[in-house]
Amino acid sequence: MSETPKIEPLAHSPDRAALRLGISTRAIYTHIATGEIRSYKDGKRRMIPDVECQRFVQRKLADAIR
Repeated sequence: MSETPKIEPLAHSPDRAALRLGISTRAIYTHIATGEIRSYKDGKRRMIPDVECQRFVQRKLADAIR
């Protein structure tokens, strides 16, 4: 019997994005407010695309090199 592949979500709640990035949920909301992390609303839920989490890390790495 084959196992069902794990499907990773394309977007995360602020809490999940915070866990993924290793920062606090408050920091996520601060980064959203300053435009460092883009997000969208789906009904009442705030969502952060996974690609935005990856871009955030890439920008932080680029800043660390400077």
